[in-house]
Amino acid sequence: MSNYDIAIIGAATSGAFFARRMAEKGYRVKIVEKNSFEKLGCKYDIFHVAKKEFDRFGLPKVQQGDKEWAFEFTVNYTSSPTGKFPKKTEDPIVGMHMHEYTVKMNKWAQEAGAEIEYDASFADFIYEDGKIVGFTYITPEGEKEIRAKVVVDCSGMDSVARRKLPQDSYVENFEITPEDMFYVVLRYVKFADPNLVWDYSTGWPFYKSWLAPQQDPNGGILGIGACHSYEYAEEILKGVIENIELPEYTITHIEKGRTPYTRPPYSFVDDNFVVSGDAACLTKPNNGEGVTSSMVQIESAVKVLDEALKEGDTSKEKLWDINVLYNKEQGADFASTRAMLTKAVKATKGEFEYFFKHDIIFSEKFLGNAADGPGIDITLGDIAKIGGGIIAGLVTGKVKFSTIKYVATGVLLGDKLKKHYLNFPASPVGYKDWAKAADEIWAKVGKMQ
Repeated sequence: MSNYDIAIIGAATSGAFFARRMAEKGYRVKIVEKNSFEKLGCKYDIFHVAKKEFDRFGLPKVQQGDKEWAFEFTVNYTSSPTGKFPKKTEDPIVGMHMHEYTVKMNKWAQEAGAEIEYDASFADFIYEDGKIVGFTYITPEGEKEIRAKVVVDCSGMDSVARRKLPQDSYVENFEITPEDMFYVVLRYVKFADPNLVWDYSTGWPFYKSWLAPQQDPNGGILGIGACHSYEYAEEILKGVIENIELPEYTITHIEKGRTPYTRPPYSFVDDNFVVSGDAACLTKPNNGEGVTSSMVQIESAVKVLDEALKEGDTSKEKLWDINVLYNKEQGADFASTRAMLTKAVKATKGEFEYFFKHDIIFSEKFLGNAADGPGIDITLGDIAKIGGGIIAGLVTGKVKFSTIKYVATGVLLGDKLKKHYLNFPASPVGYKDWAKAADEIWAKVGKMQ
């Protein structure tokens, strides 16, 4: 049995980042990771990080020629269901090999003093006086124990520790069900034209699909993320192939994976416990990515944990500001955007086409705001323009009243959620009433499916 300040479950990007930040501050940190070192970060080959995020979070940088680096691109187009009316945004993006970069982050954490044990699967919490003081885990050598002042769950969608919490915990122990995730299918393609270089990304929100660069400049990644199942995702992808004029290609290989697409737990903390990463459903509502959005929460968590550990008190009361700071920084805006998008996707193919043509919801300003940060700045002028376009759509029969009702409801619910999250209670006192009111709003929002 070993004693640590922080014990983290999961050594992917969130766990490694959390470990590095806490180790930098001089704390004794250990990560237990269920996978072997060789299988670390193998959910997909490629993942993306906005170039500006490397400086924002102080991440290890990569450049062309590094084994972690795959490609870079700046231009992104978002198009209607027929490929018309593309909206252009610019944001330098770095594509990296997930396994190689996760390994780099693990070594980065170890350089700061963090310890990592692979082939080590969380089993159950250890309690004393009703509070978490560590956990047991399974290794090839048998069961082991680890004691820690704070346990952090970064175990991904399985949420192995969060799901073990008792029903009366301040952190919800819900399961991430098939209705609460996107099934992602990535087709790596090679273009028939040997001179074609695909150096930008194009997305089709109606199909939840995209064609983005890959390491081979004469190829791309044709991707889809949809609810229900991989089979359903591939059925939707047929809509892209049938309706969008794509370059001729052959498929070289296919990858499949899942990502959470549901609201995070209302509280990330309980006595001596924090949840983060995919285990906390910290994905961006506009695209389902979660690497750097999790880091926003982790930065707040490290600040609060540092103060709590120095005071020798890691109760939920002392850790509560992790919730408050996250909601102010990102959570309130993500909740608002998720509500709006959940209702907007109920529009038909023809209505999507009309929205793109007239910059209703899908405008370069709206999409640019979504790419730049969590919030979407909508002015009175924007609302007037959108309102005029909607009225014209109703008059001409291009848009159904029921769809406008969905969109308007999404906007109103989004605004209500944003205000509610910004008024998150400053302490556990009043939390249960706040959560009950939040449940009522989310029930009206429904699921993305």
